[in-house]
Amino acid sequence: MQLLENLINAFIWISLLMSLVQVYLQTNKIWKRKHEQVVAESQSIAGLSLLILNCLIWLISYILKKDIESIIDTSLIIAQSVVFLLIGTGLWVRGQRKKGFWTLLKHALKIERKEANYLLKRFFKPQNAELILDILHQIAMIDEELDEREKQLIHYFAMEWNIPYSLEQKNKERKNIKPDEKYVYLRNKLLDYLQRDPPVEQVAQLKDLIKEMVLADEKVTNEEKLISNELNGMIDSYLQKEKQTQIFQVIIVPQNQVQEEKVKELIPDSQELRTFGGRVFSIGTFYSKEFAEMVCQRFRKFNLFTIVYNLESLLQEMENTRGNV
Repeated sequence: MQLLENLINAFIWISLLMSLVQVYLQTNKIWKRKHEQVVAESQSIAGLSLLILNCLIWLISYILKKDIESIIDTSLIIAQSVVFLLIGTGLWVRGQRKKGFWTLLKHALKIERKEANYLLKRFFKPQNAELILDILHQIAMIDEELDEREKQLIHYFAMEWNIPYSLEQKNKERKNIKPDEKYVYLRNKLLDYLQRDPPVEQVAQLKDLIKEMVLADEKVTNEEKLISNELNGMIDSYLQKEKQTQIFQVIIVPQNQVQEEKVKELIPDSQELRTFGGRVFSIGTFYSKEFAEMVCQRFRKFNLFTIVYNLESLLQEMENTRGNV
């Protein structure tokens, strides 16, 4: 029994030696860089103060119990924390010492107070938040006007999610989008988001955000109505996977070989179908008839016979065609 006790005491002193080495190595790295502003700001004054206070309470208890090993271990933690706290004030940062210790301490606490909820925001930041913010910006700008209330709403979410947001940069990116492609561009943004398989609860919240963005300026333009109906249809389809959502197919019926080549040139990934007694090309599935009609107009400009067809009717037509063969 005495041997076991002696062995434990030996390991305790070895542990204290390891603690001393650990404190030295950690402090050495920080002390070498104590003059750097970023190192000073990385220390939590409030957190270190709480640690010192907590250790002092335990130190008093160990002193009363005459627990030498714990007194040494706790004293090492206190000493290291005091050094880190002094570094955190910026006392050794070039040009700072003349401001005085208490001034530096108040300034450090002020900075820390502003950053106190940073980690919490990162924890609660929604998945794909940058993409969501981009979708909201594109919705706000779909009518080429950014109302002050729409701008404030976007800035609010950017700040909450700690995402850098530059109106100038976003509008600069929009210049690369042709006017007749802005609707499809926004739709593809949402499609990209949904293909990342986000949580259902988050997608439902996005639907509410889209509605809030559309109504932010207290008016609903034709552009906003057109795109919001399509986006909401896509979201409803995602949320109600087991429930059939009305879908519209945009198809092109080429009249000759030249038009077939034109379709393949314009839409390389179009799906070729055999129906109506001939060949047609499906160029997309949509959730709003108005949006599908708008897509039709883009291809009718090339004198291509383009129509909106309900997907259920199309599938039934194809089934009937197969049955007659």
